[in-house]
Amino acid sequence: MSKKHTDQATANNKAILINAMLQAGIRDPKEQAMFLAQTHQESGGFTRLQESARYRASKLLEVFPRLAKQGITTTAQAQALIDGGPDRVFNTIYGGDWGRKELGNTQAGDGARFKGRGFMQLTGRSNYAAASKALNLDLLAHPEQAEDPVIAARIATWYWQSRKGLVAAARAGNVKAATRPINKGLKGLAQREANYRNYLSQGPIQQAATPAPAQHNTPAQHAVQPEPVAPAVSQREPAPAHPQPVSQAGQSTILDQRGRFNGYKYLYGGNGQKDAKGVNRIDCSHLVNQALTGAGYAIPYQTTAGMASSKYYEEVDAKDVKPGDIALWRGEKNHTGIVEAYDAKTGKGSFFGAQSKKGASSAQMGKGSWWGQPQKFLRPKAEYLKAPAQAQGKEAHAPTAQKPVAQAAHKPANQPKPKAAVANANQPTPQTIGDDKIQQLLRSEDKTRQYRLNNGTTETRTGGSRSWRDNNPGNMKFGFTGSEEATKHLKVSKAKALARAQKKYQGVVDLDHNGYAIFESQAAGRAAQAQLLFHDHANHSVEEMLPGYAMDDHSGKADHQKYAEMIYKTAAKRGLDLRGKKLKDMTAAERDALQDGMQRMEGFKAGKVDVSGTAHPAAQAQAAPPAAPAAKAPTPTPAAAKPLPKPTASANQPKAQPKPAAPPKKPAAASQAPAAAGNAAEAQLSALIAQLSAALAQLTQPLRVVVDVQNGNIVAAVNAANSQQQRRS
Repeated sequence: MSKKHTDQATANNKAILINAMLQAGIRDPKEQAMFLAQTHQESGGFTRLQESARYRASKLLEVFPRLAKQGITTTAQAQALIDGGPDRVFNTIYGGDWGRKELGNTQAGDGARFKGRGFMQLTGRSNYAAASKALNLDLLAHPEQAEDPVIAARIATWYWQSRKGLVAAARAGNVKAATRPINKGLKGLAQREANYRNYLSQGPIQQAATPAPAQHNTPAQHAVQPEPVAPAVSQREPAPAHPQPVSQAGQSTILDQRGRFNGYKYLYGGNGQKDAKGVNRIDCSHLVNQALTGAGYAIPYQTTAGMASSKYYEEVDAKDVKPGDIALWRGEKNHTGIVEAYDAKTGKGSFFGAQSKKGASSAQMGKGSWWGQPQKFLRPKAEYLKAPAQAQGKEAHAPTAQKPVAQAAHKPANQPKPKAAVANANQPTPQTIGDDKIQQLLRSEDKTRQYRLNNGTTETRTGGSRSWRDNNPGNMKFGFTGSEEATKHLKVSKAKALARAQKKYQGVVDLDHNGYAIFESQAAGRAAQAQLLFHDHANHSVEEMLPGYAMDDHSGKADHQKYAEMIYKTAAKRGLDLRGKKLKDMTAAERDALQDGMQRMEGFKAGKVDVSGTAHPAAQAQAAPPAAPAAKAPTPTPAAAKPLPKPTASANQPKAQPKPAAPPKKPAAASQAPAAAGNAAEAQLSALIAQLSAALAQLTQPLRVVVDVQNGNIVAAVNAANSQQQRRS
């Protein structure tokens, strides 16, 4: 490899590690400097992610004095060991009684199999097993994965935050104490101290680094991203019984909110308002809620007592706690905070949200600490994370003159229309329906669904694809006796099938007449799809995954090659390459591209939405500005409709048109609409509706307003019905 490529690989490795550091919430300047100093030393300046066995005989004896216990004491004996090859060296230095006791190397060949890898030089079977469990990897079967820069960076942050006393030593600037959990022998201590001073002098890192351009023979170009949002499930086989409902993407983001609480006066009952001196007031439950809001969760404020039994969180077993989860103390302490690190084996960890004179701070929790063991660990449910797929870069937000494809939908994977799918490859994926959730299924027949929403209104969806009608992009199906699309005789009632679906997936409201799960929101359905993909197919590449996911059914044969190409094309538009990459190794952006590519290939289509009834007062009070529909609803033009009376003219009021014109198929300005046009459109829409309401207040005829918001274009059609027949219709 040329020096240029070597330098690029080193820069790329460092950028990936820095991004992982920020994603893990490592923001303290001293901790950042110590983290980089230690990983710099362990990886040879970010150049070496695999331990080398290239030792001189004398150096081997110096570095590993324990070889004497195995009878290797002379340079001649050491040289004979080296001549036996690298595997023999590793099996010797990491074997024997010492290897079994310190590293858990219990099987022949473990020394070489689990040699040092990554930015922290993870070593030994027991450490590989712990990392596998914590990060949902299979490093015991594939230890070489620890050499991949992205995985190595995840391992490094996990190791850093899981080792007792390491974070505290780093924030105190104690190089020796921070080195011991990494290298008990304190090898290279002087160089580690020099590294620390150097990184500390460079100041804190606040923004993600940009990886070097990918070259052949260099690590893949992508920044480290957190774990997937809740796994989801596919149409053919339901999800596991205990899915992980929140991704590390959400969790790491929650932890990243710690920096926003500088300059707060931390006291009981504070609510974020300012005191007489202009200092923000905050308490523990408000801190957690503001962190959740900042991380993108739509969860209302609750006190600590309210959080303990809240529908917005799920309780997490101590062995599954991750950074970003919520720790909850009840009783005398009655406190809550954000988990920074926790080791279930020792019952110790740290959290953010302790009171101090300087404001919110970190503190130890668990056995032996003042705070003690939390009574509960909570995790916000994935369904309350707003639009997880929207943060995908410019392509996902760019306006387009083409017809948009609605987000997070997925009809059976077997009958795509290649031409239509290709035409849609560059389109954004806007939200199709508002934030209100489905509460009850009222009617399910053919291509119509009627729902009761949680705001009290009734919503009827007609046409479009089934995945859109049911909020079910993974087409998860639970057949039951009498379901209309059963392909085999099923001896199970609908009630039992529904109970099974609700046990497997969060957000399942009911089953349609075909047995497909109906989710309360498209976000919940998309999370379910992700759960299926990244649980059942974690060890598969896209092309390996598709035969098991997009299976042939009654509608025809799935074209897996065309399917894969659409996924690759969607990812390439975002500067991502998914070819050959296993799903478990994909970043958050790559996972989103995968799901969006599947959606586009499978021909997602939004239909018509009609809403009747009036939202109850509580829902109206909290309602956001009208959301833009993802698909254009047809504007009715009854033949017998009379033109509206002309409203009283005013300087600020537009003249009413004799008859509303149908929206043009291709608005002239649609392709030039700025990215912010949606907000302007909403404001214009609100003003228009207010004007119409004032002008038509005296009319007795029923009023129907159909609004189409697409790429900044607003069309309002107002039709007054005068006959009884028209009123009935």
